[in-house]
Amino acid sequence: MIRTGVLGAATAAGALAVAPSAPAAGAAPSAAGVEIARLVVSAPVRARPTSASPLIDRIAAVRPLTGQQTALPVIRQVTDAHEIMWLQVRLPGRPSGRVGWIAAANAQLVHSGWWVVVDRAAREARVYRNGRLRNRFSVVIGAAGTPTPRGHYFVVEHVPQQAGSVLGPWALATSAFSQVLQEFDGGPGQIALHGRAGPLAADPLGTARSHGCVRLDNEVIRRLAGLLPNGTPIDIV
Repeated sequence: MIRTGVLGAATAAGALAVAPSAPAAGAAPSAAGVEIARLVVSAPVRARPTSASPLIDRIAAVRPLTGQQTALPVIRQVTDAHEIMWLQVRLPGRPSGRVGWIAAANAQLVHSGWWVVVDRAAREARVYRNGRLRNRFSVVIGAAGTPTPRGHYFVVEHVPQQAGSVLGPWALATSAFSQVLQEFDGGPGQIALHGRAGPLAADPLGTARSHGCVRLDNEVIRRLAGLLPNGTPIDIV
């Protein structure tokens, strides 16, 4: 679980625009990959793809603590009657799984083939590129009382860890939040993919013993931190 000293408090959540369904366990990532909207300015988020639609949030162009550019996976694109292109994107912050619409003019679109599926039953993370399975890794998932939440999420930011951190070398903070813990160890209950050291290394890979985060081997999270851009979709099934 991410701590305040690493990431700080979560961005305040706006109204829920759409409640996406949880991914099916057998669902495969799209072979077409994903378009990622990298914000170039602060972006108003609308409930529908029109400037007259209610404002539900405003997303900053950079993440407030790491300074990394905000990157949001695009679900679909539409053009309104005024020839303005709109992007339906996944959003950071509580409640988990929020989506909304931003004007395409506020972002730079980049393509990525990377996609991650965390399978709770198999206790493994599967990494895909352009719809093809590249690797699978054994992981530690949430314990029964603090489960890793199912749903469609994404990598919000890459958080390098100081030497000796129990989270290993990297924490990939996600848009998922614990459904049980509103806060944990001074942080907002944000779910991350991270490594394991110190007491966390005592929990074997392939077990369910975390507070909701997904723990991987340190060498694996180091590799993933170098491969997966912010905005990479993560489906937890």
